[in-house]
Amino acid sequence: MGEHVAQRDDQQGSVEPFAERLSSTDVAFLEMESPTRHMHVGGLFVFEPPDDEPHFSFASFLELVNSRLHLIPRYRQKVLQPAFGLAGAVWVDDPDFDLSYHVRHAALPAPGTTDQLTEYATRILSRQLDRDRPLWELYVIEGLEHGRVALLGKTHHAMIDGLAGIDIATVMLDLAPDASDELPDPEPWTPRPAPSESALTARTLRHLARSPAEVAESLGRLARTPKVAAGKALAVGRGVGRVTRANLLRPAPRSPLNVPPGRHRRLALQRLPLEEVKAVKDAFHTTVNDVILAVIADATGRFLRQRGTRTEGMWLRAMVPVSTRDASETHALGNRVVAVFVDLPMFEMDPIQRLRVCHEAMSDVKSSHAAVGAGFLLGLGEFAPPTIHAMAARVAVNARLFNFLVTNVPGPQLPIYCLGSRLLGAFPFTPLAANHSYSVGVTSMDGWVNVGITADYDALPDVQEVPEMVGAALAELVASAAAVSERARRLEASRERSATPTDALDGAGAAATTVTDTGTQA
Repeated sequence: MGEHVAQRDDQQGSVEPFAERLSSTDVAFLEMESPTRHMHVGGLFVFEPPDDEPHFSFASFLELVNSRLHLIPRYRQKVLQPAFGLAGAVWVDDPDFDLSYHVRHAALPAPGTTDQLTEYATRILSRQLDRDRPLWELYVIEGLEHGRVALLGKTHHAMIDGLAGIDIATVMLDLAPDASDELPDPEPWTPRPAPSESALTARTLRHLARSPAEVAESLGRLARTPKVAAGKALAVGRGVGRVTRANLLRPAPRSPLNVPPGRHRRLALQRLPLEEVKAVKDAFHTTVNDVILAVIADATGRFLRQRGTRTEGMWLRAMVPVSTRDASETHALGNRVVAVFVDLPMFEMDPIQRLRVCHEAMSDVKSSHAAVGAGFLLGLGEFAPPTIHAMAARVAVNARLFNFLVTNVPGPQLPIYCLGSRLLGAFPFTPLAANHSYSVGVTSMDGWVNVGITADYDALPDVQEVPEMVGAALAELVASAAAVSERARRLEASRERSATPTDALDGAGAAATTVTDTGTQA
């Protein structure tokens, strides 16, 4: 995390000013944002109420948030950007923090369908967050069919990455239905004052002055451990070289998925059984992530062909974020991700061959130290003035480094509850960069793989076709795995016996629902 200062003067009983410097990655996410490039991420969580009981109320959820907010102090902090450019953006406590502004209540005309729910959600997700407040919003949405209730979360990417997002969710979620029956009283909180701009500028100058000393200290450590240091330096060097050659000197190909986005979004949802994904993984000795990439590549290729695009020989480059967060940082906020780039085949091919291609591509990325190189390039920004951060972020977001984003965040594989209601699905919403109109977010929880496909409202009005193609792509892989795996054969037989569901929350396979934003402000 960034440098911060917060001390208490015991003699006077006063609190010293507090500020925490944003990391280079977090600054980049702020600089990337524009009215058409939203840099917030989101999640739609749908819950089933307990048997013969109503779901939790808004009042009880507000009480839950209030009792646990001290566990995530960043949620009471906002970004302060000093007028003087040398002093970079910092996190400070919001003296006007109002929980009722951030946690909101909504209801659909009962019984609200999943389509109506997601249509409402996408209008919320198409609006930028207020930079003058802590960068998050949370909605409790009632009135759903089957007595369900939904939570819609919306958080700026500068605050948190995907893996840390799971940590934040667990603050409000429980592993037992009765874990929140008795809530403790909220812990007292008093906002610490923010430092003056002159103090921030002086601290920035001190930090920049220390940077050469930090570099010298690092060189000293290298000299003391030459073998280890040489290995690390070689890995970083190879990684930087690969990232530069593969992505900066060779832009991603042009495609119908790469047009400038507008202000509004569409979101399509799909839910797949994790057991089927694992059966394919085990049958062909790959990984869950390999299977997800193969399914997304196949479905995207089908979508392009349905739109009349010729995909013969077409390879599109996916940006796949990889977490560098270690075990000691499990509950730390802020971004600890680097991006790796993988070329995926869009043309028709045998599903097993496509899976092998994805497996080899990811193995090549890991063995080539590309993730290490990307992390090193991001780390260079820690010693750069804020103006350089802004320039670098704008270059990165406008460069054609990749065609679409694919995120895959694993969650806990056991039942999850909020105030006694069980979580049915958690569907991610991912931002669109400049010249990008399509991205895919994946989260696995409690035996299900939840897929959220974000698209620009005008560029891809037919994105609702993709979820069915995702289901079909996985079905082909399960059928292929059935030839070599008894487990896959049983799953394929079960799939064939099951009726095709009509709602993404009521089954798997071809189940899908579509979200559209009509452009009307909710």
